[in-house]
Amino acid sequence: MPEDDNDDSPQTWPRCPEAAAFFHERLDAFARANPRVAEMAARFREVAGVSLASLVDHWTLPESAALCERLRAIGLTETATEDGDPVWEHPQARLPRVRLLRNLAAPRLALAVEDVGRFVAANGLTVSVREGDLDSGYQEARCLLPGGDELAVVVRAGYRGFRPRCLDGAAARRLAGARAAFRDRDRCSGEEADVLARTQALVEGVIGEIGRDRATDEFFAAERDYWMARNRAARWQFERQQEVGIGWANHDHHTYRSSRASFVALTRLWRTFGFLARERFYAGQEAGWGAQILEHAISRVVIFADVDLAADELDVDFAGTVLPPRDALGTIGLWCALHGSSIAGAGMHHLEAEFDWERARALLEAAGFGVMAPFTDLPMLKQAFTVAEVWPVSPDRVRALQERGWITAEQAEGFLRNGAPGSHLEVLQRWDGFKGFNKTGVSAILRETDARRATAHQDAGPHPGKTDFL
Repeated sequence: MPEDDNDDSPQTWPRCPEAAAFFHERLDAFARANPRVAEMAARFREVAGVSLASLVDHWTLPESAALCERLRAIGLTETATEDGDPVWEHPQARLPRVRLLRNLAAPRLALAVEDVGRFVAANGLTVSVREGDLDSGYQEARCLLPGGDELAVVVRAGYRGFRPRCLDGAAARRLAGARAAFRDRDRCSGEEADVLARTQALVEGVIGEIGRDRATDEFFAAERDYWMARNRAARWQFERQQEVGIGWANHDHHTYRSSRASFVALTRLWRTFGFLARERFYAGQEAGWGAQILEHAISRVVIFADVDLAADELDVDFAGTVLPPRDALGTIGLWCALHGSSIAGAGMHHLEAEFDWERARALLEAAGFGVMAPFTDLPMLKQAFTVAEVWPVSPDRVRALQERGWITAEQAEGFLRNGAPGSHLEVLQRWDGFKGFNKTGVSAILRETDARRATAHQDAGPHPGKTDFL
């Protein structure tokens, strides 16, 4: 992984156009040879604004010396799974992996989804081979296409290999208990530190029952459900994606907001799951924020963890150093003060998923969900928020903020009358295998979505995106 980048360049990670072109050519050729796949790709885009390319888990291809040389030339390296099976992957790009088999007659395309049965039924496929137990770490259904090629549909849960997994009765009971514990965890009793302490203990216990990597996938599945319950645009989009059978298989990253005091404890929680720190973003004087990007080595989960930062804290390892109190609140600190932190009652600030950007925006807007102007519009990355779901704010929280002098009387009145911006769905499209983010663009959208700015532009009546809960 690259070193932390402290300048304004969005290219912490490289663009990999040759490698991306290889996979696009493969997918285009496969779709041309298999009209059923081309029809699926068109339907995914038309119904849900999702590109088939963003769902490709891996390719299985006939092995040859020429293909090995081609893969090396475009930047892929041969590694091994936890089972010791060889696989090719790009170490610096968000691209599919490649398996090579000597006696394979035709290419096999594998798509990653959340539920094999739902996907097969939603797309009218006939399964020729089904391997792996339901809810195990790896399930695969292979569908023979009319031209002789195979389409594989896979579900992964805390596993990077390719061998079908089993799930016995005892393991199934442990898994059910873990899911219930994550779904029903107490997010609201006590202060943020209390929630984090309870969650840390819960996570350690669940890891002891089902393992660290499986616990990661189960935890974030529960977090997505909680976030969806508080965001209408997310629920609407999820319904479209379930219509084509993919669930949230296209998720890109999960964004958590935290107070300064609890950021180190939150980072400890992520490291307990096995997340590794990736790049850090500093904006300080520019926008008063910092973000630590974390990535899980086994699951596809990426975390964007936000926190307020002062201008003189640019060189601080804020993921490992407890930040002292400040006499002011930035965008993130105010959001947490109004709603609670993301690990607690507020839930995620947003989930970002990969789309065909223009089509997804058109679908959301036609359904009545506004999409803000893109805060990143680059050759390799485009990002925009849906208009915020506006949440009511507890009068006690507003009163406490006003008494501390952190909001004005006019802002307090606006929050009580209109609520404050809560969560978003983020629409993203990537090109060239680029897996990074754009610091300057994130700074701009943080300024644009600051609750003080939002309430100053609200009318006195109810906001069209308002959700009626505290």
